Amino acid sequence: MIKAAVISVTIALLYTTAFAGVAPSLQTDIFTARDRVLPALVHIQPVITDFRTGKMMKLSMIGSGVIFHPDGYVVTNYHVAGKAERIICTLFDNEQVRAELVGGDPMTDIAIIKLDLSEYRDSLTAAEFGDSDSIQVGQYVLAMGSPLALARSVSCGVISTVNRYFSAETRLPSGEKTGRYNTWIQTDAAINPGNSGGPLVDLNGKVVGVNSRATVFADNISFAIPINIVMQVSSEIINSGKVTRSWIGIQCQELQNLEGWFGTDRDEGVLIASIDAQSPAEEAGLQAGDIILRVNNRPVSARFAEQLPAFYKLIADYPVGSKIDLTVLRGDRQIYVDVITHELGEILGRDFECKDWGFTVKAITKQMAVNNQLEDTLGIFVSGVKRISGAFEGGLRRGDVVREINEIPTPRFQDFYDRYSELTSAMDEKVLLTVRRSGNTRYILIKVDITEATDTEK
Repeated sequence: MIKAAVISVTIALLYTTAFAGVAPSLQTDIFTARDRVLPALVHIQPVITDFRTGKMMKLSMIGSGVIFHPDGYVVTNYHVAGKAERIICTLFDNEQVRAELVGGDPMTDIAIIKLDLSEYRDSLTAAEFGDSDSIQVGQYVLAMGSPLALARSVSCGVISTVNRYFSAETRLPSGEKTGRYNTWIQTDAAINPGNSGGPLVDLNGKVVGVNSRATVFADNISFAIPINIVMQVSSEIINSGKVTRSWIGIQCQELQNLEGWFGTDRDEGVLIASIDAQSPAEEAGLQAGDIILRVNNRPVSARFAEQLPAFYKLIADYPVGSKIDLTVLRGDRQIYVDVITHELGEILGRDFECKDWGFTVKAITKQMAVNNQLEDTLGIFVSGVKRISGAFEGGLRRGDVVREINEIPTPRFQDFYDRYSELTSAMDEKVLLTVRRSGNTRYILIKVDITEATDTEK
């Protein structure tokens, strides 16, 4: 018994000695990292315009951001401020200042705003960006922001994985597709609604990611955008107001379990699953089932799904108009294909509310046509339909494409707008829309409530 007691005491002493410096050291590191970044934390209250319910709505949001330049530039999420019409920011000292949107990129969920410092008398603290390529699984990080509108909150956890992949169908809370050009940092540091746009910080006090999303189906699983992606995107937004990307029009999939069928080595090649219509890839003669082995003599591989964003980004980062030499495996032979890149173009089209008819529309961009599997960019996209309206009762649905009004073609946004203005001014009681839905043509008859339309104008 005495021997056992001695052993127990010895083990306890060894444990205490071994970990005596760990907890205080970790605590000190957390405090140091917190103090370096917390003064740069920003509580963001944007007012955004939303058209998805079939009518234009002004919504007040809550989000976070971090100052990264002494001139007042703040990085946040696109789904927080990318559609903002008015932005109020609360700084670390509780002073409120206005901010304006510089630009945003839904494909990476990044937006840049600039603080109005004309009446601000104090000095700003800018956070320092780190290197997301150097972070490791198991590394301690802090997530900062305003979860559930509780400003200046800090949570602690570890990095769970550094390259989490989401399907290309992943959408932001604001509705846009995202994640085509980046993977995500997964962490168990608590991130909740309101944390979006806040910094993910290492224990050196450097920002290694921008908090973007929390899962609704599991605890302790949250995600951030790698800071190296953020730095590239923010630089382009500040310099030119937008992110310019090259596009060739291919959709790819991982090769895992298909190498034997296509005759490739284990980590060789990127499989083309489909070709966008009227794209540079189609013009160059690329086909579904082709495997791209090299891009400008640089070997490429996407055996796993998480490798796809890096391949898409490789193409996107070429200057628009570049000639790309592709080495392609087609069947049992190699061929060489030259593709001229085009600009990806605007992701989102202009929004408009057809108030008298009870629905909202959006101009169709090239990328919208790809994302929504539309035949082309002709017509106008129905982005929302009011539940109680002539449009809903007539059978119009979100995702329909209006091609004609009263059998007169409306191929462009301006054509639709002009025709709508003409008919509402004439107070026509019935309107016939010719729409495309899932490749088929349908006719939608809208009965317009003239009384309600007149009251709306008043």
